[in-house]
Amino acid sequence: MKKIFLSICIISLMSSCNQPVEKPSSNLNEDYSKNLVTAQKFFELFLTEDIEAQVPLICPGVTHYPPFYGSEPGKYDAFMAAGKAWMDNFDEITYNPRVWLPGTDSLGVSNGSVRTYGVWTAKNPMNGNVITTNAYHSFEFNAKGQIHELRDYFDASGAMAAAMKEASEE
Repeated sequence: MKKIFLSICIISLMSSCNQPVEKPSSNLNEDYSKNLVTAQKFFELFLTEDIEAQVPLICPGVTHYPPFYGSEPGKYDAFMAAGKAWMDNFDEITYNPRVWLPGTDSLGVSNGSVRTYGVWTAKNPMNGNVITTNAYHSFEFNAKGQIHELRDYFDASGAMAAAMKEASEE
């Protein structure tokens, strides 16, 4: 009896290991490639401070999760105002992407979204302080290929504090 039970367990285990792996559809890979171009263009336009050219890339119903401690998600107007505030308060803004990656849904299946890890630098024009911070950003897209959800993860509060630090505080 033990041998039969053991044989059934081994056969079950072996057959479960040989299940076919579902490959993501090529359409998802095409979506990622197209959405990657949009995300990179969004950053390019941010660095050149061309907020008007960003408008067609952003869904009017966008939800933005800002990087500041205690902040709540914002919609289109809050998102655009936040971008403009960074542009108005810093010079020489750069983003050096370390990597661009395809995003996945909650089950780990590629879904056409885009993620990036990189380093932001910017200069406070009032005191010359240069800030550098590691960042992670994720972009979700709608059917029109517009950004409909953007999440920013970096130490924004710390970056602002460093930008405002007086020379005597260093």
